[in-house]
Amino acid sequence: MSLLTVFEVSAAECRLSVSQPHIDYGPLRPGTTHDSRGIPLGKRVVRLNVTCPDDRLIALRFRGVPADAQGFGFGRHGRFDVSLQQPLLDGQPMELAPMNSRTERSGQLRPDQALVVLKAGQPIAGRVFSAQVQVDAYLSHTAPAVRDKTLLEGGGRFELVPGG
Repeated sequence: MSLLTVFEVSAAECRLSVSQPHIDYGPLRPGTTHDSRGIPLGKRVVRLNVTCPDDRLIALRFRGVPADAQGFGFGRHGRFDVSLQQPLLDGQPMELAPMNSRTERSGQLRPDQALVVLKAGQPIAGRVFSAQVQVDAYLSHTAPAVRDKTLLEGGGRFELVPGG
């Protein structure tokens, strides 16, 4: 059984919320397929919304326990990756890019990295931002076999980055 918890926060009068703050993977029976990240446990999708009283540059980060430079810890022998998909600002499709590398277009939220909302390659201000949050969880290839119920937990929180 596993549970991923995502916390909601508010910052600078903006309200950030997720449609489902707890993601329960239920009982897991990992398959035999795997990739470089490990044995896939499945994908889950929730909705992220940010609402501000006036136009703001929107930049977001996800704070969790890092597993490595790309993803976050999920129990002692797992990891999860978080990505934002189908970003909309005031109802219009947008791009996302890491704040420190605006030439890269990516919706993946990595440890210690924030994503900024762009239009035509430039940061853009708006009041309402929304995106699908895809969470991909993996169990390590080297995870020990378990014979009894074992709880895997991971978590983190979304944060708005002041000033975008």
